[in-house]
Amino acid sequence: MPTEVVGVKEVMKGLSFIDEDMYKRIKTAIDPLMRQVEADAKDDVPSNTEVLSGWSKPISSDIKYRPFPKYEANNVRGGIGYKEGQNRKFANGFQVENYVYNINAAGRIYETAGRLNPQGRAPFTSVNQGGGTVAFKKSGSAKSRSRSTRSYNSNNPFAGYQFVTDMPALTSQPRIKGVRSGGTKTKGRLIYKAFAKTSPKIYDAILKAINATATHFNDNTKIKKAA
Repeated sequence: MPTEVVGVKEVMKGLSFIDEDMYKRIKTAIDPLMRQVEADAKDDVPSNTEVLSGWSKPISSDIKYRPFPKYEANNVRGGIGYKEGQNRKFANGFQVENYVYNINAAGRIYETAGRLNPQGRAPFTSVNQGGGTVAFKKSGSAKSRSRSTRSYNSNNPFAGYQFVTDMPALTSQPRIKGVRSGGTKTKGRLIYKAFAKTSPKIYDAILKAINATATHFNDNTKIKKAA
C-alpha cells in the first residue's frame, strides 16, 4: 500500500521562517544591550592623568623606530564602537556576530595588558655586566634563568612590571550555565569588563528570542493528517 507523506511543504516553509524570525528576534533583543556594553566601556576609559606617568606624553619626532602607542583618552574612547554583524546558522546552532570593538592601539593595550603575565615580566634583579644591563630572575629553573640573562635595551628592567601593576585588575567573565568560558582571552578592563556586567542579560535575551521563535513556529505550523 502506498504511503502518503503529508505536511512536508508546511515544514520546509516553517524552517525558512525560523531562520528569518530568529534573526530578527535576536537582533532586536541584543541590540540595546550591546549598545549598553559600548557605552559602559567608553565610560570606563581612564583620563590621561589616571594612567602611568609618561604614557600620555608626546612622542618625540626624532626617533627612528616605531614608538610605543601614546595614550590619549579621547582617542581611546573614540576607538570603541558597536557593529551589527550577521547571525549565521550552522548545523549545530546559530552564531551571533554583533560585537563591540576597539580600533585604538593604546586602548587595546590598556584592555589586555597582563593577560599572559599578570605582573608583566617576572620580578627581576638588575646588575651591570660589561657596561650593559642584564636581568636575572629571582627564582626559577636553570632553563628560565638562562633565558632571563639575555641583554635587552632597557634602562628599566622593571618597566613591564610597573606598567601592568599600575593598571586596574583584569575582569573575567562570569560563569553562565551552558556557555563555554573563553579563558584568559575574555579578560579585560574596558569592553570585556563592560560585557561581563551585561552578558547574563544578553544570553538570557538570546534564549528568550529562540524560545519565542519556537513557540511561534509551533503555533503557526500545522501538519495535516491523511484522511
